[in-house]
Amino acid sequence: MYSIIIKLFYNCIKFKNIFLIIFLILIQGCTSSIEVAANLGKKYLIPKEEQKRKQKPIYKIGNKYNVGGKYYYPKKDLNYNKTGIASWYGPKFHGKLTANGEIYNQYALTAAHKTLPLPSAVKVTNLKNNKSIVLRINDRGPFVNDRIIDLSSKAADILDLKREGTGLVRVQILRDKSLYLEKLAKQGSFPEIADLKEAELPIIKTPNKVEVRIKDTKNNKIISKKINYNLKNFNKEYKIYIKLASFSSNKNAEIMKKKVSYIDKVKIYKIYKMNKTLYQVKAGPFLSVEKVDKLHSLLLKKGMQGAKIIIE
Repeated sequence: MYSIIIKLFYNCIKFKNIFLIIFLILIQGCTSSIEVAANLGKKYLIPKEEQKRKQKPIYKIGNKYNVGGKYYYPKKDLNYNKTGIASWYGPKFHGKLTANGEIYNQYALTAAHKTLPLPSAVKVTNLKNNKSIVLRINDRGPFVNDRIIDLSSKAADILDLKREGTGLVRVQILRDKSLYLEKLAKQGSFPEIADLKEAELPIIKTPNKVEVRIKDTKNNKIISKKINYNLKNFNKEYKIYIKLASFSSNKNAEIMKKKVSYIDKVKIYKIYKMNKTLYQVKAGPFLSVEKVDKLHSLLLKKGMQGAKIIIE
């Protein structure tokens, strides 16, 4: 009788394990919406007392640092204005410390940048749909390929970048807001970007006339010129290239071109810079952000650390 009870006990454990494995498989096969729902809990799993104890934010620029063999040089750049590829980060980092000691909140309007001061204020525009948003930089990254900014989950939703995962954006620093954030941070205050007072901006009116008359000094004639008042730039198509290298010798440029013969659309461009003639090897143009992202990743794996994504 005793042996029968023991046998039944082990069988129960065995079946329990089987049910547990089936349950785990079912969870794994669920949609991403369930994964998101699970991660939403992290927002509430971090006690307020623990947040206060761990969170020690500071104003930070920082010294040069190395990630994956590449050096980055943080600096205060109040003229920062660049186009590039954006990505986003969310549930896996929610509730963890950022580079300047804050608690990362995927539902806040924040972002990560490799070199700008923490915090800084930037305007990010999705060049595909022209949606824009103002974000507060409070973390470092992204360190994948040549991406220029990592958006919070909320910011990615607003800019409509989450479905594709990445997108082509313009990142412009907001000078006044950034200086104000710096001042507050040095006083120990780290408000969210939405809590800052909005400055009143003048209303810009598009002129009715699209032609102006100017004097052609060469031929001494009055000519008419059309002016493009497409202020929002809805119709412009941005082309993406990967700059592989620049050489002072065309021969070296040709060697590089042959070296990357496995890539389509590689050309040598003759350019003039600082009174010097250079031969620039570029791949492109490409219209797909996803294709450029994968190609750049391939080049990095092959040891071409100097490959850089550029937008024209």
